[in-house]
Parts: sequence; structure tokens; C-alpha cells
Amino acid sequence: MMCEVAFGKDMFEMSRNAFACIACAVVVLAAGCRDEEGSPSSAPTPPAETQTAEIAGSVSCRACHETFYEKWATSFHGLAMQPFTAALARERLRPQVDEIVIGEHAYRADMADGKTVVRERGPDGEKAYPIEHVMGGKNVFYFLTPMERGRLQVLPVAYDVRKEEWYDTTASMVRHVTGLDEAIHWTHRALTFNSSCYSCHVSQLSKNYSLA
Repeated sequence: MMCEVAFGKDMFEMSRNAFACIACAVVVLAAGCRDEEGSPSSAPTPPAETQTAEIAGSVSCRACHETFYEKWATSFHGLAMQPFTAALARERLRPQVDEIVIGEHAYRADMADGKTVVRERGPDGEKAYPIEHVMGGKNVFYFLTPMERGRLQVLPVAYDVRKEEWYDTTASMVRHVTGLDEAIHWTHRALTFNSSCYSCHVSQLSKNYSLA
């Protein structure tokens, strides 16, 4: 089944499906699919409901390769992108104590009541951006918030897994303008998932997004 979806919870399953198919393909090539006489192997046939002429998704891989699927599904590769949940916040993140000041604004991830939002405080008042998806997890967690027209934007605060601390996402992201280096703003299109991040974190994806 070709993936043709808007951004949301379905993206998580789509990401897992695409990566699972790739992982299973590698396993099959390494192990071989023929017996000693060179005839096709007698691997079990996936259930009828998982058979398809096109992209079958992780379910079809799991039917024949349960062990490898389980190893992949819980790996950093399998979790390269996933929905943000209260359980993830509780198990993998430390609360952010101090605000991170970027220019005229201050940011803090507020994990109260199991609903994590990033609060922005500045001259124009206070805004709250809900965290919908999370990327990474081995060294850094980056967080995505939904914006207008289906856009997913990388939030201005990220989490260093090894140091267990929050930091400015864009502190090391600069652009060169007339010989001067300046950090990009977190709303810059270079940090828009739909146009910059998706190609590495998900596959078989129709973005349904236009910069116009």
C-alpha cells in the first residue's frame, strides 16, 4: 500500500513500516532464501491480509522474521522518529529547570500534567507550542510542533541525552551572510521537517506540503 498521508500519528507507523522493510530485506539477503539444492526456501507465507503487490509495511516482514523485527523495532533506527508521549517524557527526559534565552525570547519545556509544551516568553507575550513528534534518541532528542498548513517545525529547545540537559537547538546552526555568521531562527525553513528533515527520518512519504 503506497503511503499517501498528511502529517500526524500515521507518519510514525509509516516511518516504522518503511524502515522495517529495509531492515528485513537486508536480513533476507544475508541469510539467503534458497536451500542447499538451490530451490526456493520453504519460509512461511505471510498471512493473506499482509500480502500486497507493492509496499507491504512492517507487518509483512514480521510474519517471517519475528526475531529480527523485534530487534529493529526497539532500536535507535526503528525509533528514529516517533510520536511524543508522556511515557517518553517520563522515562527519557529530565525536567527543564532554567529557561533558555535566545535573543529577546526565553524558552522552557513544560512537562506538567503529562502534556508537554514548549513555552515562549518575550516582548509580544507568551505562547505555547505542543510537542507532537520526537526525532533521534541516541545522542539528542529534537522535538516537532505542528504549525500552519500542516507544517512541522523543529522547536528551539533540544535535549542532550548523554548530558541529560536541555539546550538551544540552533546554537550551532549558522548561515553565512556577507562574511558574518549568525544563528538561524527556529522558524526558519531550514528547520521545517516537511522540507528538510523528512528525507533522513522517514521514507516512502508523500509530504502533501508546498512552500508556496
